[in-house]
Amino acid sequence: MENGHPENDFVIIHRNDAVDKSDHGLVREFGVSGTTSRSQHLSIVFGIIPLGTKSTRHYHPFETALYVLSGSVRAYFGPNEEHGVEVAAGDFLYIPAGMIHSTENIGNTPVEYILARAAAEDEAISADADAEPDDELTQSDL
Repeated sequence: MENGHPENDFVIIHRNDAVDKSDHGLVREFGVSGTTSRSQHLSIVFGIIPLGTKSTRHYHPFETALYVLSGSVRAYFGPNEEHGVEVAAGDFLYIPAGMIHSTENIGNTPVEYILARAAAEDEAISADADAEPDDELTQSDL
């Protein structure tokens, strides 16, 4: 509690107050993050993958989990996208820290999802062969 007032221990982030982020055609609204709520180890995002969009290959130094609200996505895993799974509305997906991945909207509607990360802010590291080792993508993918 700050100053003995329990209301200071929580934060409500209304959708219009969320920090909008987008990169590579993906739309993100950070609900809970270090920026919006002083969170130290957690972020939660509402995201949209427009029709026909595919993200670049990348990884995160923290765990990621998502829940698909609507639409269908193909998630690719591995340095050469050698593994892939289809995820649709109602499915959960867990991505361990350091796993190279990308996503593609394979349906006929935009994909909407909720994403939770074990980090207060996003950090996406490019896995593309032509990218510099320190290149970081901001809000680039699931």
